[in-house]
Amino acid sequence: MNTGKISNSILKRSVLKLIKHGRKEVVSGPGIGMDCGIIEGKENNNIALATSDNMYGVYRVVNNLSASGAESVAVMSNIIIPNDFEEKNLKLVVYGIQEQCSDLNVQIIGGHTEVSDAVTRPVVSITGVGYVEKNISISSKNVKPNQDVIMTKWIGIEGTRLIAELKREEILKIYSADFLNQAIGKTSEMSVVEEAKIAMQNGITAMHDVSEGGIFGALWDMAEAGKVGLEIDFKKINVKQEIIEICELFDKNPYEITSSGCLLMTYENGYDIVKKLRENGISATIIGRTTDTNDKIIYNNGEKRYLETPKRDEIYTV
Repeated sequence: MNTGKISNSILKRSVLKLIKHGRKEVVSGPGIGMDCGIIEGKENNNIALATSDNMYGVYRVVNNLSASGAESVAVMSNIIIPNDFEEKNLKLVVYGIQEQCSDLNVQIIGGHTEVSDAVTRPVVSITGVGYVEKNISISSKNVKPNQDVIMTKWIGIEGTRLIAELKREEILKIYSADFLNQAIGKTSEMSVVEEAKIAMQNGITAMHDVSEGGIFGALWDMAEAGKVGLEIDFKKINVKQEIIEICELFDKNPYEITSSGCLLMTYENGYDIVKKLRENGISATIIGRTTDTNDKIIYNNGEKRYLETPKRDEIYTV
């Protein structure tokens, strides 16, 4: 199998199909487009959990929790390092995790750190923990036909930052440091906490953060979870010109690259939500509609194409 997130077909037949559901306390379990599990808690709150193994794993799990209506509280970090990994580099890994936690106001509460000859580079897995009110149900399964599809910010936020981490010197041979900084933006732009909170306050019931697989992958997964079709206007999908140029430099598709910081949501009257988000300084755009068919269609200047099953994220070929 290829490096990265496994395909939906393998996920269905070799993972999800084998998972048994027997505990009544489990309110929401695993599924395509479902990045957060919910366990019934005491009093007014349920416990929400999400996991990621990315370099910006804390941002990923907090975004997953936020897109499920939860407030993140803590994370657990599991770090597996190879035999030749130096202690000074382990400190850098932990420092990076802690820095993300400080940015997002969450606490590391435990985890596991191990040296293993089974890996050739560090493997970091982050599990996020949060709380969600019992009377709130936010899920991609709540997507309904004939709703507006809304996206916040722009695509390629995380992917461009990762490319810059790996290929900074090559980029600076062609573009200026100011150009690169404009492309990668601020680290805080990878968070969807604020827009998710505003959307929930205004009646949103379906959200999905755009991470591995990019905007095309996220649209597919959200539609699959809600069992709806899509009609998306390609020209409405926001992307910075700087991000396009850096992706083109390495022959990557910005529409299929990890985009943490971009949030998808659906609503009957999307203009109301877009207005609220913009009033709070968050860029938001209606990019299309859901339909009562199974067709997932992208329109580009009148040309019609069908969205394909999510591919391996472009970042893994950089």
